[in-house]
Formats: sequence, C-alpha cells, structure tokens
Amino acid sequence: MEVLIEQVRWFPGVAGVLEHHARALPQPDQLCGPFWAALATGTDVRTCALAAGTRIWPHDLPASRPAGEPPAMSAWPGLPRADSFSRAGTSAQGVGAAVGAASQGVLAAVPVTGEWTVSRLTAVLALLEGGLPAVPVANLDTAELTESIDRPGLQRYLETGDGSGLAPHPWRTGHFAMPAGVIRGRRGTLVAIADTYPSLGHQGVHLQPVERLTSALARRKPETGGILLAVGADLADDTAERIEGLGLRAKWWDNGTPH
Repeated sequence: MEVLIEQVRWFPGVAGVLEHHARALPQPDQLCGPFWAALATGTDVRTCALAAGTRIWPHDLPASRPAGEPPAMSAWPGLPRADSFSRAGTSAQGVGAAVGAASQGVLAAVPVTGEWTVSRLTAVLALLEGGLPAVPVANLDTAELTESIDRPGLQRYLETGDGSGLAPHPWRTGHFAMPAGVIRGRRGTLVAIADTYPSLGHQGVHLQPVERLTSALARRKPETGGILLAVGADLADDTAERIEGLGLRAKWWDNGTPH
C-alpha cells in the first residue's frame, strides 16, 4: 500500500488539510462531518459540530467505528443530544453551514449531487486535479468501497480496470471522507481517500477504484450522497456553474439526517 500511495497525484486544494490530517486522527465518535469542516477551516470539531446542528446519540455505537478503534467521546460535552437514533448525526447541509460559519464567511460550501456516473465523477476529479482550489468532502456509503489492503489486486485493477476481485469493505456506515488525489493506470483510476481513522489504509489514507467511489456516492438512491466543495466564497458561484455543466446538480442532498 505504501508504494502505491507514493504514486498519488494529490489535488492542489487539499495540501493544507493533508498537513494536519494525520495528527488530527481519529475523529471523535459520531462527528465525521464536523471533523472535516474543522480541518477545512482550521478550527475545532466542537465549534463545527455546533454550527452544523449536529446531534449526538448519547450512547456508545461500536458499529459506528471501524473494528478495533476505541471509543472517542471527549468532544461530546456541550453538544445537543438526539431524542432518537434516527435523528442523530450531521446533515450534509449542516457540514456546509459549518464551513461557512467557522471560516467567518471566507469559505463557502458548494454541494455536488445528482445521478452519479463514473464519467461525471471523473470530471469532478479532473477539476480538482487541474487546480480548482477546493477541499472536497464526500458523503458516502462505506459498504460500496473495497477493503483496500490487496496491493496486488489494486495494481491489477490499474492495469486492467477490473476490480471485481477486490474484497468488500468490512465497515458499513454512512460517512464523510476526503477524496485527496488520484493514481491513473493503463485502464483503471484509483482515488486516494483521506479518512478519519488511522486503521483505514496507510495512516488514514486508502485507495478506491473510481467505480467503487461512484457507487458509494450514489448510495443506491439518487441525491442521498454527494461531494461538498469548500472553496473561497468569491469562487462559489463559478464553481457551482462548472458543476452544473458536468451534468450534476449544485444542491444539497438528503443523507437521512435532519438539518
């Protein structure tokens, strides 16, 4: 995995976030969205959780963490509690609100959703690779990803474009993570995902076939997953127009958590 990670072409817009990413791990329990808002804005997770309207389900949820990760509840004091499990968590729009509030309006969050296809996701990745100064935060279903520990399998995928033999991800939940770069092979494209736990991949970065990431964003139902682009507020309108030009929609999606 380490050898493959060295081949990643990192997106220019995530350089500042990557400088702090490894030190910030792991995320506090139930706060993956605010975790990324905090990294994007250089503020703290609790501030972003309050700005996002996050509500905590005040019980340990082992399934909300990858296997072997210990509970991390130190950021919970002072955060609102949910009156039911179904109302706990952070909405995508809430993460966007936190980006704007925590940056004091310097940044804005441009939502990207719609009918996810490999070609449309590839076009968004090309914008980021080409220098769009954005921090992308994906809201996805981890069940659609691969375990990403099979280095020979990933290398075969890059050569052949066939990832059918890659093992499914054992951790299955709705989640926020950051697409941070790409490796382009002869037939396949791997997306480097900076994640919220050190056990995921190499120091919290794992590699996913672009087809798997597309399925993870689609979440089996249109407009229930997407990518938030944290950009300078002065670039928000232009970025939204560019997204619409790719056949996607610059609107907030419903990830199942009330905003």
